[in-house]
Amino acid sequence: MNVTLPEKEKFNKNTIVIYVVCAIICIFSIIVVVAIQVLGDDVVNNMFGVSQLIKRSEEEEQQLKLQFETMFDNSVEDKGNYRNQKLDENELIVYTKYKKQEKTDDYEVNVNLPYINIKNKVIQSFNEEISNTFEAKSEEILQNDNVKNAIYTVKYKASIENNILSLIIYSDLKQDLNAQRIIVQTFCYNIEEKKELDLTDVLKIYSLNGVDVQNKITDDIKKEQKKSDDLRELGYSVFSRDVHSDIYNIENIKEFFIYNNNIYIIFAYGNSGLTSEKDIVII
Repeated sequence: MNVTLPEKEKFNKNTIVIYVVCAIICIFSIIVVVAIQVLGDDVVNNMFGVSQLIKRSEEEEQQLKLQFETMFDNSVEDKGNYRNQKLDENELIVYTKYKKQEKTDDYEVNVNLPYINIKNKVIQSFNEEISNTFEAKSEEILQNDNVKNAIYTVKYKASIENNILSLIIYSDLKQDLNAQRIIVQTFCYNIEEKKELDLTDVLKIYSLNGVDVQNKITDDIKKEQKKSDDLRELGYSVFSRDVHSDIYNIENIKEFFIYNNNIYIIFAYGNSGLTSEKDIVII
């Protein structure tokens, strides 16, 4: 005999599932809030695999920035073995391929350019960009008889951490009556996955929260602009930043360097103008 339940006694399974999911979300949210209050942000973020930004003193920040200025020794720090990816097995994975050092009455050139020794189309495009940007300028100074009063230096540093090859090139140019210009160019490449990395990719690899990183960038740039404003009030002519510019947004940042588990974000204003001013934000 078939028994038919009254309509009100029938169970709507979809509705039950929805209620259960909502209840679980509410309970989970309450647990997270309580955990933050009791344990603190650091512990909770570690539980969920989100790394906290390193909290440094002003002195520690300044020391890292000073170290940045002296790290360019035209070498690569590499403890891995990537022989199967090299173009030339007898060379380091990054080595100096173009080197010019000359001094005359008209110019002074000290240029050391890196070559990334990896057989890959992405890497070869990097090498071509390096040559077109820095080697071309060096040869222009050396070969052009009309060049006067030029001082041109280029140096680099490369590092491999967590299978990430990070390369930074630092160029300083003073020519004729033009202002001194500093140009910084960086390249970031995942050796294991054989692909270029942007800053967003790197933050994910290091499990860093993008909002926290963006807040630190904004705060640091505001501090630098405050220093400029104070000097301007004293009558000095100083470089001014637009703290609201899109160049400070994570998705637009191109120049960054990974070294000793620190991420150096570089805003080299000479990349687009005649200035030696730059800001460094260390994550």
